[in-house]
Amino acid sequence: RIVRDVAARQEKLVAFATTGEETELDKTLVDALADPLVHLVRNAVDHGIEASPARRAAGKPEQGVVRVAARREGGGVVIEVTDDGRGMDPARMRRAAVEKGILDEGAAARLTDAEALDLTFAAGFSTAAEVSDISGRGVGMDAVRTAVARLGGTVSLASR
Repeated sequence: RIVRDVAARQEKLVAFATTGEETELDKTLVDALADPLVHLVRNAVDHGIEASPARRAAGKPEQGVVRVAARREGGGVVIEVTDDGRGMDPARMRRAAVEKGILDEGAAARLTDAEALDLTFAAGFSTAAEVSDISGRGVGMDAVRTAVARLGGTVSLASR
């Protein structure tokens, strides 16, 4: 429903796919991961998936895809949220950090691309041009990392 609602508000075509439904999780863990997963999926639709005209221009299908996959790995569980959107631009992340006063220009320039992408998890950070009921407040992704850390887990991201 989250994917459908956010996509409709932004006039985007987005499909939602899941794998690993058979992966067993403790109810306490499922409950604790509900809000972080909502943030991740919402951000994938809002920030990741482009509108249909941009996707067509990039040679992609008009409809984007957001996927949530769960699997057992060792003694733990890996949950991946992915989208087939434009990817994250480290230069844009650096600029946003300077504009929001999170870093000065020198510190931002010294960040590696991986460190620039990791700014996503800084409190108050957002690349949204304006605040909406979906994004722009800078309170989602830092809450995701905090919630997952409380459970003894880690959050990482990759972009291409």
